[in-house]
This record gives sequence, C-alpha cells and structure tokens, in this order.
Amino acid sequence: MPENLKFEVNNQSYTQTCHPGTSLLSLLRQLGCFSVHRVCDSGDCGACTVWVNNTPIHSCIYPAMRIKNQSVTTIEGLSQDGKLAPMQQAFLEAQGFQCGFCTPGMIMSAIKLPELSEDELRLALKGNLCRCTGYQAIIDSIRLSQNSSLPTQNSPLPTPHSVGESIPKQDGAAIVSGKASYTGDISPSELLHLKVLRSPHPHARICKIDTQEAKALPGVVAIFTHEDVPRIPYTTAGHAEPVPDPLDHYLLDNKVRFVGDRIAAVVAESATIAEQACQLITVDYEILPYIIDPMQAMNDSGVVIHDEPESSQITDRNRNIAGQIFLESGDLEKGFSESDLIVENTYKLPAVQHVHLEPHITISWLESDGTLVVRTSTQVPFHCQRLLSQIFNFPQDKIRVYKAQLGGGFGNKQEILSEDLCVLATLRTGKPVQWEFTRKEEFTATNSRHAMTIKIKSGVKADGTLVAQDMEIVGNTGAYGNHGQTVVFLSGYIPLGLYRCPNKRLRGFAVYTNTMPAGAFRGYGATQGTFAMESQIDEIAHKLNIDPIEMRLKNLIRPGDVINLGKSEDHFNLIGSYGVLECCKKVTQSLGYVPGTPPSVEGSHRRGVGFAVSMQGSGLSKIHIAKVKISLLANGKYELRTGSVDVGTGSDTTLRQIAAEVLGVSVADINIISGDTQQTPFDAGSYASATVYISGQAVKLASEKLRGRLENEPLRCGERREEISEEVTYAADESTLTFAVQGVEVEVDIETGKIQVLRCVQAIDLGKAINPRICHGQAIGGIAMGIGYALSEELLFDEQGCILNSTLREYRIPTAADMPPIEVILIEQADPHGPFGAKGVGEITTNCTAPAIANAIHAALAIASHNANATGCRLYQLPMTPERVWRQLNNSSP
Repeated sequence: MPENLKFEVNNQSYTQTCHPGTSLLSLLRQLGCFSVHRVCDSGDCGACTVWVNNTPIHSCIYPAMRIKNQSVTTIEGLSQDGKLAPMQQAFLEAQGFQCGFCTPGMIMSAIKLPELSEDELRLALKGNLCRCTGYQAIIDSIRLSQNSSLPTQNSPLPTPHSVGESIPKQDGAAIVSGKASYTGDISPSELLHLKVLRSPHPHARICKIDTQEAKALPGVVAIFTHEDVPRIPYTTAGHAEPVPDPLDHYLLDNKVRFVGDRIAAVVAESATIAEQACQLITVDYEILPYIIDPMQAMNDSGVVIHDEPESSQITDRNRNIAGQIFLESGDLEKGFSESDLIVENTYKLPAVQHVHLEPHITISWLESDGTLVVRTSTQVPFHCQRLLSQIFNFPQDKIRVYKAQLGGGFGNKQEILSEDLCVLATLRTGKPVQWEFTRKEEFTATNSRHAMTIKIKSGVKADGTLVAQDMEIVGNTGAYGNHGQTVVFLSGYIPLGLYRCPNKRLRGFAVYTNTMPAGAFRGYGATQGTFAMESQIDEIAHKLNIDPIEMRLKNLIRPGDVINLGKSEDHFNLIGSYGVLECCKKVTQSLGYVPGTPPSVEGSHRRGVGFAVSMQGSGLSKIHIAKVKISLLANGKYELRTGSVDVGTGSDTTLRQIAAEVLGVSVADINIISGDTQQTPFDAGSYASATVYISGQAVKLASEKLRGRLENEPLRCGERREEISEEVTYAADESTLTFAVQGVEVEVDIETGKIQVLRCVQAIDLGKAINPRICHGQAIGGIAMGIGYALSEELLFDEQGCILNSTLREYRIPTAADMPPIEVILIEQADPHGPFGAKGVGEITTNCTAPAIANAIHAALAIASHNANATGCRLYQLPMTPERVWRQLNNSSP
C-alpha cells in the first residue's frame, strides 16, 4: 500500500506518497533532483550516489521507503551561498569530467573518502564507473581537493590568444554543480512513456499478435504493431545522403531477426504500466532457422535473413552479404613469389559494447503551431530530422531535433534507435512521449563494435621490406546492415594504407547473422584492422630478427605518398603534417627502450615492452558538410551557431576558442548554440573525427569573414551597431591523416596468465592542439577504452545469439584500479588543411592500445613459452584474458 513519507532533501522538508518498490533514485528525480542519474538500476556504476544521513548509497537500489524521517543530500545540496564545495571546485579546476554523466555520483562518493595513496584511492573508486576520462583527471581532482599543496590547474592567465590554451570546458560549472541538463531532465505535462516488447527468438515470422488484454490494462494509451505503421525501409545509421547502407530496417516488422528485435510498442501513463502491458501481449510465431556464425551465413547456409523484397542496397541477400569490398593494387602473386618470408595469420576480434553511461533516450512532443519537437541524445540531429521526415511523410522544416547535454556516445548515438517509435507515438496520441532504454536494452538491442575475423598474409624481403599483403575481413554486421560495409572498408583501408607495399589486396564482407546489429564505434573498423596488422608486423620483425620499431619506420608511408590501394577514386585521405617519426622517437625515449633488451624475469613474472602505430582520417572529405553562422550582437557579444554536437569531448569549448582567436576576444565573449535543427545551420554531426577539422574550419572561415566586415565597416563616433552576421558552408576537399604511436610495458604471471599493464605512453601527431588539456583527456579516455578491448571486454552469446553478460557487473569495463600510469605526448606540427593546423584526435587514441599490449605480452614471454622453439606467446584473439594467455603458454586448446 502507498505510504506517506516525511523526509528532507538538501535541507528542504517533503511529505510524499510513495509506492512500495519505488527506488530512491526514482523518487528524487520526481522531486526534480535530476543530477541523480539512472544508468544501471543494479548498483554497479555509482552514477546515482547520494547521501542518506551523510552516508553515501547507490540510490537506484535503495528503497525510497527507507528515507522516512531521514535526511538526503544530492550534489545540488553541496553548494553554500552559491559557492562550490571544495571537491566540486577541485573537479572544476582539474577537469575531472568529460560528458559529466558520472560526475555527480563521483563527487558524492569522493567527498566521503579519507586521504589515501593513489593506489588506495583507485581501489576505493571501483564502485564508480566512468567511460570517458580514463579516470586520471578524476584522481587528480580528488587529490587536489584533499591536498592543497598539489599544483592546481586553474584557468590560464589572460593572453591575446585562445588557440593552444587549456581553457576550461565551458560546461564545467554546470556539470560539477549538478545543473547540466541531459535529455531526460525535463518532464512535459501529460508525458506518456513508451516501452517495447522484444523478440525472444533469433529468427521468426510473426503470425498473429493479440494486444487486447494489454490494451485493457488501466493506464495504457496505445499499442502499435507492424499492422499499424507504414512499411518504409530505412537504415538506422546516421549517414549523409545518398546513404551507403542497406535499407533493411522498419519501424515494426512482421519478422524478427535477433533476440531483442522490436515486436510491439506500448504507450502508457508510466514506464511501469507500459512494461506490464508488454508482458500481456501474446504473439504466435513461425520459428525460422537461424544462423549465428558469419562464415556459415555467407556460405550456402540455407538461411536468408533479409528475404523481404522491399529492402534494397543489399549486396547479396541470398548469401546474407550486406556489403562487400574488393580493392587491389599491383601484382599480388608476383609479390609473394619474390618474398623471402611469408607470414599468414587469422585474428579474431569480439563484439564489444559502447557503455556510454547515459542510455538512449528521446522525448517528443507537438508544439501549438504543429512543429514536431524531438529532444534526444543523438550525435546526428540533422540526419535524424531527415529520416523522421521520410518515414512519417512530415515536412522536414516542421521537425525540430535537438540534443541536450550528452552523456557519451562513442558512435552508438550516430544511430536513430529511439527517435522513430517515440515520434510515432506522439503523432498518433498527440501527447509528449518519452522512451528511455534500460541498461539491458543497451547491451542487447542497440549496436556493438563489429566482431571480425581478419586474415592477413604478408610477403617480405629479408631486410624487412614489405612486398605483398593480402587481407580478408569477414565482419559480423548482425541482423541489420547499418554501417557494415563502411566499417569493413576502413578495417582494411586504414591498416593496409599505413605501410608502403607495392602489391596489396583487400577483400571484405559485411555479413548478416541473427545477432544484435553492429554499428559505428570509436575507431570505426580501424581499431580491429590495426590490431591484426600491428600484431603481424611485430611478428614479422621478430622472425627476421629486426627491431619492431625499425621494421615499422622502414615501411611507413611518407609525405607525398598516396595510399596505393585500389583506384585513385577509392582514396579520400592525404598526408598533411607528418609527425609520426617524432612520435616514435618520443615514445621510445619515454619508455627508455633499448632494442634487443631481454625481458625482465622475477620468479613467475615476466616484463616486456610492445609498440603499435596507427593512422585515422579527419572527417569525410567532400561528404561531411558543416555550416556555421557567427554574429556580433547589438550588446557587443558574439553568438556562434553550429549544428555540430559536443558528445562530452569539449568541442563546444574548442570551437569557441577558434572563433575567439580569429576575432581577438575571449571565449567568454562568445555564446554558442549547437546541435539544434531549428536554431542552427546544418552540420553532419559528431563522428569520423570531423568536428575540429571540418566544423572547426567552418568556424574559422566564418569568423574571418565577420572580422573582415567589421574592419571594413567601422562605427562612427556615437553610432550603435546592429547585429551583423556571416555564414559559411564548408566541406573538406581532402581528409588529412592523424598518426599515433603507442608503447606499453606489461607484466605477465606465467603461472596464472594474469596481465598487468605497468606503463603506457602514446604520442599523437595531431597537427595543433587547439586545447591541449581537452586533447590529453580524449587520449587517456581512448586508451582506457583500448585497455578494456584488449584485456576484458567481450559480449558473450549463447547458441541462439542471446547476449549473456548484459549488465555492468558481468560486462567488465575498466575501473580506476585497472588503469596504469599513462603519458600522453602531443606532437604539434601544423597541418596545412586543418583550422590553425589542427587534425582529428577523438578516435585514433583507441586503435593502438590492444596491439601494443599483445606485442608487449609476446616480448615478455619470449623465453617463457613451453614451445620447443621458445619464440614466445603470441595471441591472435581478443580479449587477452588470463585463461587465454595460460592456455597459449601451455599449448592447451581453448
């Protein structure tokens, strides 16, 4: 029975009726304490940490009934008289946040920690997860608060320049005080909630759906099935037109293709009622044969996953091939015949999850003038607007899509996953509707990184010169083809392009299976391909007794080179600035690397050093368009309008720095409006490492035009200037290449196979660091993601393709305790194509980590292997778990 509770929140008294089963998190959000963020609902992440009677608790699993006559404190209650608490101030000064979704809970936990050593502090923070920062800035923030003698990182002293300064992220004060407004932090009147009934089968046709019992449940407003919606094929991928992806997805379909696929949408007065109604829907299925393995799926399996005639742009539906790549240069057969050594291996890369802490969430409503408003956590508001217009035959200029503060994305929000059904419900009911994914849905019904099997055959001369390389990639695109072909393309194009080799071939297949779809993920295929290529280059070096760094330097592409893979029209990258040689030098110097040094041996522990190199394009040339408008307002302030999206990377700050540099003002003089299809000009969105390189160049050009007008139109004495604006559209003619080099030192216990990363150094050839501290933060966060990919992260499937580890407790992303000391070196050689010489930096930071760790493991175990030739232990599959290392050492089959 409901109970009346009396309690305090932030020293304010409340009397509230509370139903049994209500969590404290839900109650606090009902009261408007939106800093308490819903992430896991299982007490695993710490994002919802608050204090009950000054004791920190995870409010998502804390019964609201227990706060009767108690006092609750959220982060909003820390500030006194408008002044931040010391810990909040420390997080602001040391910038212990990126997207900020974990920050309120992190601060609430941190305040209650005693003074600890750094190692003890990292262990104490294991209950608070962060996917963006890599934790180093968080640790620095806490230590700064606890030890006033540590150097602070306050705002830099005023200078005549903005570019190159570590200006604090401009959303920092809102984040550390709990005032940052994310998508779900509003509640329009008469708000309805949407939930989806999902398939329990990997492959089935829907014969009949009975919704009568569900519709009779009090509080249910509407239920939609495939019989109630337009049948229009589309891709959920947020790409510019003409979209390169298969058009193979439907609002709701009469066929399901993976466990978790959408069957019916329920709209109700609360999320709880909608969930209950989903359970009351009965479905009769025709169970179809299914296939999980992409190798089998493309080889006459007899299962056709997309047999519907309406879908299009599918390469070979009968063989379940969503997309296919074939590029070749030179004479491969001749190249291998001239080789002194041929090395051929198969590498297996797993599906992994993005784990952005903010889930997919959308709120849609209709304005009085008929405008459809979609507030959503998206990286691509303009692509979303266009797609919604096409699906619902709704005027595009009457659809406003805008992002609030984003709680991370990493590519998973370059996808239209929650907006479509939410808009359907609003158009049919006329009411505001919210759809928020659960953490289980994030793991089982969104997208993953593409699982891949990559075969590389390399022919090389005795002196280490590459002569021929043949790469075949089979990527599991899952039930739908969004991003499949483009990801597979870049998985080969980037690593094959990194090295000079006259004879090359790339064959790639994006293959449908009855598993959750794969999609865009930081690195966009280059991550998978880099692991395979850098592992093989390292192996070749060892077989030829050549130093691994020397082997790479001998074969790396050079300024003036064109990637010689396929025809000229297949190339869209060029070498602008070239700091990769300096990167190699700095990394080896920092690690004190001496070629030929044997691994360190201490009991059962072995230590070794490994390296990897990668490159990544900045944006998509000729495709990725950015428009920018900048105005001098009548009050003397500037206003920058850009459709670009800050996913927590700090781009809103960086773009303002570019404008401020051109206009000769401070960042504080420039207000920014971003990511809103109604209030900003078009931008393709936040992906492909394009924001600084393309949107930043548009900002620079628009600011220069405005400055020119202001210089040519001086004010007369006493005259008041009206608003004056300039707008620029920019698309890069070429996509310049960013390079990175990474070195790691690892320790391996040969008795258990346990791996510990001891040190990590990454040097990035990023052109010009517009904001060095933001670039450092991006790099450390990317490395942390790479460590998870290397050592612990993997989506596990059962024989029906059902994901088994769909909670944060079972799917292990790195914690603060898992992170080694990380050094990031920014190599600045101005690029001729980017704004002020800047290049993209967001994605490349992840690519090198896993292969560098794999190569370090091999170096460490060069004398530990039980194999007769004592060449060490080399792993060809991720993640490199202790069990896999141990089995490899002991010649044991998995």
